[in-house]
Amino acid sequence: MDLPYCLLCNRDKIRPWFVRNTGTAYYPIVRCDSCKSAYVWPRPEGNKVEDLYADGAYNPNHNSQGLYWPSGSEDAARLFKSFGRFIKGEVLLDIGAGAGVATEEAIRRGLAVRACEPSPQCRKEFFERNGFEPEPNFFNSEYAQNNRNGVDAVLLSHVLEHLPNPEQVLYNVGLVLRPGGVVIIAVPLFGSVLTAVMGKRDFFITPPEHLTYFSYVGLGELLKRNGYLIESMYTSSKVNMHRYRNRLGPACYALNLAAYAALKVSELANRSIVLNVCARRVE
Repeated sequence: MDLPYCLLCNRDKIRPWFVRNTGTAYYPIVRCDSCKSAYVWPRPEGNKVEDLYADGAYNPNHNSQGLYWPSGSEDAARLFKSFGRFIKGEVLLDIGAGAGVATEEAIRRGLAVRACEPSPQCRKEFFERNGFEPEPNFFNSEYAQNNRNGVDAVLLSHVLEHLPNPEQVLYNVGLVLRPGGVVIIAVPLFGSVLTAVMGKRDFFITPPEHLTYFSYVGLGELLKRNGYLIESMYTSSKVNMHRYRNRLGPACYALNLAAYAALKVSELANRSIVLNVCARRVE
């Protein structure tokens, strides 16, 4: 397999890692010894990714996620609380808007929101939540050219890891942003405490949905190389401790407390489960 320069840090330190067998296909995973990221290589064709999410049968099961994670509302509130001060304007584009939870929070904070979402099921949930439907298309070069300098902020919340060409995505984001606009990104952190414990069994390594596994350095290098100034970058937890209490009972309170403390320590060390970034377009 011909290994290229790293998709994220652009250095020639790529090596094969392992092959993920999903039961229907095999996905080779490579790692970068420089930025410590990983990703599927070779990359799937863009039209195959689009077909996956545009399929009416695709359903991310938003209603069941509360069993495993804090609610999407909590995630969205955290992002806007952390990064809202960097938004110098009022128009936000929510890319891959899903069920519209982040859009709901943005509207609550006074932002005018535009959104795009290819999944029919997600658009239905979005409409039920927000009273309007997102644009039923992918955020691609054509969309970016048709909407140049149209928004003050772009939100990519758990979206960038799904897309086959993250560098092209950031270029297109730069086209739609007005001068001084910001992009807000949330992705699973590759190199978190979860990665250390789970290794190849990390449950965020899920091709063909998750294609890129961003390290702290890898995402930072990708943003800087594409003309973004990082305003703020931190990690946060994404584990619902109530799930473990409900499954294991009140006798496991000490275990819950210890796990919660470990997650908080991992946040201080910037090694928690989700990497959150706000970056300003400067070129």
